[in-house]
Amino acid sequence: MSKVADLRKAQGLTQRQLADLVGVTESTIRNWENNRNGIEWLVRVANLCSALKCDPAALVEFKSIVDEEGDRQ
Repeated sequence: MSKVADLRKAQGLTQRQLADLVGVTESTIRNWENNRNGIEWLVRVANLCSALKCDPAALVEFKSIVDEEGDRQ
């Protein structure tokens, strides 16, 4: 099982729920969990962050998936 799947399951999320939270299709989540399509991009981002000594959040502006009350949107 992939790290994506392990982390998803640890959060108690289905693939559909994670897809909705991330804003991608369920098939994208399946591909990530099966180390297809997109994982290479994630590895590049991790390498970029390592080289720049930053967190991925520092690279992009994004909307939080948690609202002001701490609930997932």
